[in-house]
Amino acid sequence: MQERLRPAAPDRPAAAATPSRRRTAAAIALVTTAFAAIYALIGLLNHRHFGSSLDLGIFDQAVWHLSRFERPFSSVKGYNIFGDHFHPIIALLVPFYWIAPGPEALIVTQALLFAASIIPVFLFLRRRFAFGPTLALCVAYGLFWGLQRAALFDVHEVAFAPLFVAGAILALDRRQWTWLWVWCVLLTLTKEDLIPLVTFIGLYVFLIQGERRQGGALVTFSLVCFLTILRLVIPWFSGLGYYAYSNAYGEVLARPWQLPVMLVTPIVKGRTIVLWLAPFLFLPLRSPLSLLLIPFALERFLSILPGHWGTSFHYSAPLAPILVMSAGDGLARLLDGVESRARARKVSGWAIAVMVVLSAFLPGRQPMWRLFSPARYGATAPERNAPAVLAMIPANASVAAPAAIAAHLSQRDRIHILEAGAPDTDFVVVHAALNPWPLETPAALRALIEERIARGYQRVYDANGWTVLRHP
Repeated sequence: MQERLRPAAPDRPAAAATPSRRRTAAAIALVTTAFAAIYALIGLLNHRHFGSSLDLGIFDQAVWHLSRFERPFSSVKGYNIFGDHFHPIIALLVPFYWIAPGPEALIVTQALLFAASIIPVFLFLRRRFAFGPTLALCVAYGLFWGLQRAALFDVHEVAFAPLFVAGAILALDRRQWTWLWVWCVLLTLTKEDLIPLVTFIGLYVFLIQGERRQGGALVTFSLVCFLTILRLVIPWFSGLGYYAYSNAYGEVLARPWQLPVMLVTPIVKGRTIVLWLAPFLFLPLRSPLSLLLIPFALERFLSILPGHWGTSFHYSAPLAPILVMSAGDGLARLLDGVESRARARKVSGWAIAVMVVLSAFLPGRQPMWRLFSPARYGATAPERNAPAVLAMIPANASVAAPAAIAAHLSQRDRIHILEAGAPDTDFVVVHAALNPWPLETPAALRALIEERIARGYQRVYDANGWTVLRHP
């Protein structure tokens, strides 16, 4: 079915009332800069307080290798990181790493990428609303919990996804096929589980926009890339001969008739769907762009991994542009049926204001609000001695540490997570008050330290909660 061209929304003012381009650019720059600072602060403070985890250490070590023109080997995984997930896009992080090597550079770059996605979101929504409502919707987008929690949880290749997804939807809306292909190729290079989104973009072009040739080509391209990457590329990089995460979907592949039940059980899956849509008043469902949510729902809720089902971690960040852009389109379609221009302005004003408020507070415990606590900026007990303790570890030495500490020592050839069965390393570093994960309790951590000492490791530092062991 050929999609009709969108008329100007009823609340769009006359051209004479439109702000100048300079004022518009200044306002967008202000909002973008503000959210870049918010995301960066969320990530940097979390890392400073040793809230980082395994993933930041993995990516930091991989980008460190790439910055030295070496293969992105992960000593935690035991193989090339492209054999874990296919995300060659992370090579674009290298220039930022040359400027300021370290995980902090990755955290700031991720914040800048998240914030940059506001620009295509604004350009899409501006075709439907006046300047003020458009900017307010961009604020709701920036506040969305999926972006905030991705900024809090380490650094991932998903940092690129919101910008690429928003760019692809903008190109769809403008029917700019060359740009649509550019964004889709970039999505393919970002992570293998974003390739099904490219398939659904092709279906949207084919079914909704009626562009059979472009849509069919995108679907074919995505399917060929998906099968090639999963069956050949990733197994080759890892040396395992298979895609390690395929077992996450073993249950649905074995019993496909249970697919409808698996999508909504346990109840946490339904709660996540509600929390995708509720900040935007369920308006995405009024837009055909909501078709693009389907691959994410299938990938996450058919997985057997509980981490995929909820609102933690970084998995909802790529959905953010789809949600706000489809909500804006859905609201514009709703306003098409309102005859009174004044009433349309009132309805859109209230709806967008509610979206801003809901995005700011749902689903609760938004990371942004922690930035208003003065205690967040003070040094904790482990931090006070951390620089001197971590400086004891030579740059060429191998280290084993809990995940919270490993991300601070990952610019080296060998960094391992301290757990039962971890290999011997030159040094072991722990702190009694920090999260011992993957060990479950501080007692388990103490037992592991004593076991290493019994095997000949020597204490070279033991004060202020910190313990550093050296292999003889």
